[in-house]
Amino acid sequence: MERMSSPPTGSGELFSLPAGPATLCFDKNEFMKKTFSVDEFLHENRNAGSLEIIRDDLGVYLKVLRSAMIELINQDYADFVDLSANLIGLDQQIDAIEGPLKKLRDEVEQVKTALEGSMGEIATCLEQKKLLRSYKKSLQSLGRAQASLSKLQGMLLGERKDQFDATLLERAALESIQLQFNIKFCRSFLDDGKQRLAQELWSELLARLRGYFMRALGEPDAKELERCLRIYCTLDECCTAEEVFRSEVVAPFMNRVISESSLQNSPQGLTGIYNQILDFVSMRMKQLCQLTKRNGKVKGYNFIVNSFWAEVERRMETNMSSIFAPGNPDAFYLKYKCTLEFLERIEQIIDDAEDVAQFKAHAQYRSFQQRWNLPVYFQIRFQEIGAELEACCSDRAACGTVAEHISASQFNVAQFSAALTAISRCWQDGVFLPQLFHRFLKLTLQILARLSVWCGEAFRPEVNQEVETDRIRFLVALYSDLRNIELKIPSIVNLIVERSLSGVSRVELEAIVSESGTAFAERRRQLQQLIVRELITASLPQLRQVSDIPRLYRKTNRDVPSRCCAYVEQLLAPIDAFRKSYDTMVGNEAMRDFQIGVFNHVTVQFYQVIDEVLTSVQKTEESLRRLKNLRDRSGTTNAPSAGTASSSTDRAAPSDDDKIRLQLQADVMHFTRYVEEQAKIARQEVDKLPQLIQLVEDAIKGRFVSEQ
Repeated sequence: MERMSSPPTGSGELFSLPAGPATLCFDKNEFMKKTFSVDEFLHENRNAGSLEIIRDDLGVYLKVLRSAMIELINQDYADFVDLSANLIGLDQQIDAIEGPLKKLRDEVEQVKTALEGSMGEIATCLEQKKLLRSYKKSLQSLGRAQASLSKLQGMLLGERKDQFDATLLERAALESIQLQFNIKFCRSFLDDGKQRLAQELWSELLARLRGYFMRALGEPDAKELERCLRIYCTLDECCTAEEVFRSEVVAPFMNRVISESSLQNSPQGLTGIYNQILDFVSMRMKQLCQLTKRNGKVKGYNFIVNSFWAEVERRMETNMSSIFAPGNPDAFYLKYKCTLEFLERIEQIIDDAEDVAQFKAHAQYRSFQQRWNLPVYFQIRFQEIGAELEACCSDRAACGTVAEHISASQFNVAQFSAALTAISRCWQDGVFLPQLFHRFLKLTLQILARLSVWCGEAFRPEVNQEVETDRIRFLVALYSDLRNIELKIPSIVNLIVERSLSGVSRVELEAIVSESGTAFAERRRQLQQLIVRELITASLPQLRQVSDIPRLYRKTNRDVPSRCCAYVEQLLAPIDAFRKSYDTMVGNEAMRDFQIGVFNHVTVQFYQVIDEVLTSVQKTEESLRRLKNLRDRSGTTNAPSAGTASSSTDRAAPSDDDKIRLQLQADVMHFTRYVEEQAKIARQEVDKLPQLIQLVEDAIKGRFVSEQ
């Protein structure tokens, strides 16, 4: 059983167990599981039968397995016999080749060790040879350095009649370069005395070259100056030449020109100082600029940036710092604009894109730009511009103030004029600086937003604003100004575009500013609704008089109405006065919208009141008719002829209720004629107006039909 629990070396996927009798009490495939366990096998099959039955079945299946194994051996018997025959004598063959292989391995190890020893000796020799070559090169350099020292000592420290001999300086420069090159390779062999001598000779060469440079600057011919600059360039001392020119030529001149006293005494102020500085370039640096510009004869120099500008900027920061003070914005603006023109003229002098970029990237150029405190300047301008507008918007006494004559082409409310003035001031000369474009653009948008907020506050009526006409007049003026400010948006965009930077798109600016125009359009729509409500409020109280019409005709013996009642004129008076007063100012389309808005609401209320009165009249008429019929039936036997006469009289003359209906019809038709003839609005465009006309006409027709 233990033998059966151990599966074959191959997996169950390669072969399968032979089939056993069908009466076995267990599954033969359980023996192929990798996790087969005898205990689990017995536990799972405990219910299949007793242990004796399991033992017998296992014995039966063992016989099956043995039979299958014997059959398998019989099938492959020839292969088993051949395999055993081939393996005879294999051990002796292996033992025969083992000895030669070990000997070969030992010989390879000996050769490897010998090669490694030889390579180590060769590497040591190569290192020694390399060191010897280095020593040899150093000794050769030492010899050349000593020779160069002797030559330079004779050239520079000996007595010479001409201390500024260009040929001598050129030879000394070449010898010095060779000396410095050789010293670099033999510094460890050169004693301190020789090194000090080399440094002394270098300093002497630079001192003589300095003198030669100063003398060449005064020569009218540029050949000597060009020769001197080439010597400096040969020595790789271009920076030294620039520093010499800065300290010996630029600094003394700028010390006299750039100072607070010079600024105060200059007739032209800062402009005069800048002109003197630029005159220095044309007078003292003309030859230098021509020789050292990018397409000039000598390369590697930038006297404008490293000598001229470095000294000018340092002097301005230390000796004339008052120009940077932003306390007086007007003076600051003039000084800054003057300075920008000064920098532009320097760029024109440089006249090369790469050199200009180098000039702008210079550390002192950036420091100079940062000294101009533009944020503080803008803050002062912001307070000046914003304070005036805020004072105007915060003045509650002037909130309802309107120009004496309202105009459709100009602003009527002071706040709009103040806002447009503030926007214009943001972009006018003397205030706007291109470097602050985005800040002034933001301020412009803030001004428009503040005006929009003020408009929302102005919609609310004041406590002391008792006169209704003044309220309407102010709202109309505000409506007109909102439309005008919307029309001004394109001109504001054009103003901003004219001042915009090169990288700012007009489309982007239009999109930004048009948002303010959308806000004003929304304010105008709200204001239109407010004006309509004001007119409706002024008109609706007159409709209460409609309910008084029955009292005017019942038992008063009035004539048949031929014209409308006075309340209709009073009902139309507010919108009529509004149309006559402001038609030309608000425009035909806007006036039409105003009137339609008023008529829509008033007509709906008019319809309700007329309907209530007609319903009341009809009920009263029916009550009187029933009462009359009762009286007629009771008095029929006594006076039949009188009843007939009375009935014919009633049919001949309109009753009081008929007069009421006719009066309501006259009122409605007068209202309709005004809408169609004066307001130029079709009756179908007004809510409930066709239904109102039909209501009174049906009342008249229904009355006469019933009588017939």
